[in-house]
Amino acid sequence: MATDRHTAHIPEWKVRDVEELVEMIKKSRVVGVVGVREIPADNLQQMRGSLRGNVEIRMVRNTIARRALEASAPDIRPLANFIEDQTALLFSNDNPFKLNGLLVKGKQPMPIKAGARAPKDIVIEAGVTSFSPGPMVGKLQAAGIPAAIKSGKVVINQKITLAKEGEVVSAKTADILKIMEIFPRNVGLELRAAYEGGLIFKAKDLSINVETQISELFAASVKAFGFAVEIGYATPKTVGPMLQKAQTKARALVLEAGIPVPSMMKMLLAKAAANARAVARLASGEAALEAAAAPAPAKAKKEKKEKKDEGDTAAGLGALFG
Repeated sequence: MATDRHTAHIPEWKVRDVEELVEMIKKSRVVGVVGVREIPADNLQQMRGSLRGNVEIRMVRNTIARRALEASAPDIRPLANFIEDQTALLFSNDNPFKLNGLLVKGKQPMPIKAGARAPKDIVIEAGVTSFSPGPMVGKLQAAGIPAAIKSGKVVINQKITLAKEGEVVSAKTADILKIMEIFPRNVGLELRAAYEGGLIFKAKDLSINVETQISELFAASVKAFGFAVEIGYATPKTVGPMLQKAQTKARALVLEAGIPVPSMMKMLLAKAAANARAVARLASGEAALEAAAAPAPAKAKKEKKEKKDEGDTAAGLGALFG
């Protein structure tokens, strides 16, 4: 009865919205919670259009989104813990990793506001600008940028860091960055968490380089395949290479041992003929004649040289005492 009195005060449109979301959660492969703070309405519409066909985004009140998740299956209910601030629910049939990649690619560069913290070091490079000489030089200098006029153009004399990562951006810095069309922020749908197949993935778990992971998996697969073939681990993919390897070893053994295998007889006879020719040459003395005709080895040359030197020495001594 207490429950009936409580639900009686809930507007009918809220009940319908919750029921509709519960049905969408039930039918979707992946359900995500995304932050939508500071996304202008026009940009949000563009993002929704670019994701159409892959992702459906539902902008609802946090209380309705939380009620819908809590009314769904037990394993998805913890997703409600990620509902805070400005939030939307996201429904997709893509896996969470691909989904996160789509959202990251969909982010757009936007100006930074005064009072916001720099998402990264904001660096102004030295060089010639596109600005005409005039009041712009004073504005740049007022913002701390060393600017001057050279050859009729506004030039920034040296590289400078206007704000380090995490620092609060001043009004002057925010204004000059907007004028210079430098947009340090990438604004878009921030995936906080996603549900798939009984698991909840946090945003930090989804921020991986898919191409690198695929490359590493491919390298591991190649090594595993080679290892399986080497140790003789039979699988549907390794059986073929294992049989080829065994066949190569078997042929080598047949040739080495001279086993009369019918399919190898031509190779065996060819090897026997080659061996017979070698034996015949040895028996006829051809090998000995060839060895004799070959150049003398280094040792013989050395001995010949030493004998010559001895003869020269003896001749010299004979001349001395002659």
